[in-house]
Amino acid sequence: MIDQHLHVIDWSILVAYMLGMMAIGGFLVTRISGFKQYFLADGMLTTPLLVCTLVSTYYELDVTFAVSEQGYYYGLVSWFWLSRPYYLCIIIGALLLAPRLKKFDCITLPDLLEQRYGKATRIAGAAACFIYSLPITALAGMTIMFTMLGWNKAEALLVSMGICAAYTAMGGLWADAISDTIQFVLMCVALAIAIPIALKWVGGFESFDVLPAEHMTATGGLRWGIILAWSVGALTVFVEPAFYQRIFAAKDSKSIIYAMLIGIALWAAYDWGVTIVGMIARVAVEKGLLSGDVEGKHALMAVCMQTLPIGLRGLFLGGVLAAAMSSTDTYSLLASGNLVYDIYRPLRRKPLTDKQLILLTRIGIFAVLLLASWMSLLFERITDAWVFMSGALASVVLVPALGAIFGRPPRLAGWLSACSGLVVYAAYHTVVAIYGQYDQEYESVFWTVAGFDAWREYAVLFALPVSAVGFGVGHLLGRRQP
Repeated sequence: MIDQHLHVIDWSILVAYMLGMMAIGGFLVTRISGFKQYFLADGMLTTPLLVCTLVSTYYELDVTFAVSEQGYYYGLVSWFWLSRPYYLCIIIGALLLAPRLKKFDCITLPDLLEQRYGKATRIAGAAACFIYSLPITALAGMTIMFTMLGWNKAEALLVSMGICAAYTAMGGLWADAISDTIQFVLMCVALAIAIPIALKWVGGFESFDVLPAEHMTATGGLRWGIILAWSVGALTVFVEPAFYQRIFAAKDSKSIIYAMLIGIALWAAYDWGVTIVGMIARVAVEKGLLSGDVEGKHALMAVCMQTLPIGLRGLFLGGVLAAAMSSTDTYSLLASGNLVYDIYRPLRRKPLTDKQLILLTRIGIFAVLLLASWMSLLFERITDAWVFMSGALASVVLVPALGAIFGRPPRLAGWLSACSGLVVYAAYHTVVAIYGQYDQEYESVFWTVAGFDAWREYAVLFALPVSAVGFGVGHLLGRRQP
């Protein structure tokens, strides 16, 4: 299974990284006593830990590979429209949402929905959060990595998933946050080393002249509808389950505000670097340094494995694994919590003890990873999976969640908003899948109706306004809350 490109030094770095993650979980497993301590680190996360866990969690492989993929195909638009809208939403979220959310006695986002709208809305919101939290894109990114290295995908994925599930199941959010700190350093150092080496390999920024002219523009020659769909995905920041978990786990509101604002600078730098690497890969293809059949999702791996020397390859692969694991552990914990705490517990007649909640959540982590690994095979491009998952979350949860945070709307408002958004989103995807046709240039599906091209990515653009209308109707017809 050892690839010819990897030296024993590279393997030593990877093995040391894996053993370190297991050691963290083993150290913490006997120190967890209650579910809140397990799921929210007992509300004691400080600013440094929050910075590391927020930044590394968000930079899972769907971001790392998807941003480089879009940089490869379309250029600077990847940073301008796939990434930059998130920074604005994070600023708004840090200044307006975080202080309000810390006043709620909640463990998860569905907790908030039930407090305002009741159990039915909680279940609908938990289902959307579950779909979004499945670590599909991270596992797809791992598969890409293992494929390019010539490893046995099934064996490598099972080992990686097993280690990730083990330390997360043992230590909960504490293990997640501490491991994220190590992963944060590793992924940033690896990318910082790789970029100048790759630039020198293709001949510096002057070599970007061989790229199509659209690559150097803010829109990349893309349709504005697709760009808008990308940007709307940034609204998921306001209902991002991982952000909510970190906010509820923060020591105080100032800690989370400072962490999110500091994180913006790190996110922006990382996004810019990954976009540049994607463009470097396209330059390498144009100049014949890489094969012309390289796919965009392979851009980052292709460049770094081609240019990095012995030792640094192991560091880079450790960074890639860190990017995958830092999100896989977080979202597998969240998705398991959605199943056990948010859906099963409220529907069960007999209350669950903390010990039972922790045990079921630990078992759920392994089940979630198996389900996500299967679902990762259903999407050809990482960007497709990300757009689908973020669209589902925004369509169902965004409007009722913001209504719950900033007001006291009737219960009917939240229920109609969540249900109408879910129905329209699911119906749109179903119709486009049945009647649509595939476009080779954009590698997407669209359905032409009455002269209008309804692209698959537009689903959230239809579902989100309907969700808002449903909220308005429920607000008018529903009974006011005291």
